[in-house]
Amino acid sequence: MSATETVKTSTHLKNVLDKLVQDPLSITTEDARRVSENFVARDEQSAKIISAVETLAVAAQDVHETMPTTTLGQAPNISLLAVVNDLKAAVDTNPQQVTTEILRTTQGIVSKMQRSLGQTNAPHPELEAELQAECAKIQPKVELGTVTKAEADRLHSLEARAHGHTEKGGLTSVAQSVAAKRERTLSLSDSRPELETELQEESAKVQPKVEQETVSKAEADRLHSLEARAHGHTEKGGLTAAAQSVAAKRERLSDGTNQSTVEDSKTGPVAEVVIKDTVGGPLSVVPEKSEKA
Repeated sequence: MSATETVKTSTHLKNVLDKLVQDPLSITTEDARRVSENFVARDEQSAKIISAVETLAVAAQDVHETMPTTTLGQAPNISLLAVVNDLKAAVDTNPQQVTTEILRTTQGIVSKMQRSLGQTNAPHPELEAELQAECAKIQPKVELGTVTKAEADRLHSLEARAHGHTEKGGLTSVAQSVAAKRERTLSLSDSRPELETELQEESAKVQPKVEQETVSKAEADRLHSLEARAHGHTEKGGLTAAAQSVAAKRERLSDGTNQSTVEDSKTGPVAEVVIKDTVGGPLSVVPEKSEKA
């Protein structure tokens, strides 16, 4: 037997001995065959071990054949839920047997379960009843669009604590979306009456200035902003549009006047020529532009 085969055989024997101690019914007929072929009973103890392996393999096979969920020569497929329920029943029956080591091992198992589900927070099943009651209250409010932010936040907190997470696209998610939309709507409703009053006051100030064509760009812009916030839009052809048109026209005229002033300044100052009538008549003043030097 090569060194590699020797290592494999030793490893297999160790595995079989572990099964013998921890879970005897998991020993298969294949385990018994390999032990019988590769190991010799050198003393009474080794003989008893080999005999026990062979006996348990046959017994396990008989047991597994009576269980439809098992395959011949394999350990029964016990569900994790059944194991957890058995553990719960054992703790309920004998809570005094719980030790620090058992608790630490159980907590380690819970952590592994959470990681397998992609969760990082420990669930609290004892909150499930409270969560379901809250869901029953929130469901109709979500459908009517009347759920508040406080109610949605409470549901989110309960689900996160009960399950260790919140379900994407679930009732909690929908409730938060509806509550946020409702908050925005209420905020707009509360502010619009005040904006409407302010808009009417500003319109009363701007109206005569539009008629006199004296409204400024700043005044027209403020009126536009107020109407857009109060109504969500500005009326085409309304006072705001007229104010902006007049203000823009004044801006253009102001720019043109400034340009003319600049051009006139380039021609130089105007000189006055005084001419006296030779017959003693009145004086006449003739303005004359001086030529550039």
